[in-house]
Amino acid sequence: MGDENSEHLALIRRWVAGETVNNAVGIKVVGGPVDGQTKIVLLDEDGTPPAVIRKSGGSAGPVRHAYEAGRSTDARAGWIYAYTGPEPATES
Repeated sequence: MGDENSEHLALIRRWVAGETVNNAVGIKVVGGPVDGQTKIVLLDEDGTPPAVIRKSGGSAGPVRHAYEAGRSTDARAGWIYAYTGPEPATES
């Protein structure tokens, strides 16, 4: 099991470093309550990440926050997710 764990951790390190492996890549989240985290996403057929992701948590608690994908020459993956703001609360 040690070898499997090592291989898995090596794969995660490659994603976090911005390398595309098996059509997945780690993209830095910029701004908002989860600033600095990395989101590992599957790329679309055209090599682009999902246009919008939603995350909850951070110092704001359970509120969901939206982040939009954008090109970045400063990011190793070539993309970042930039904070666009909290999502409005929905009535159940």
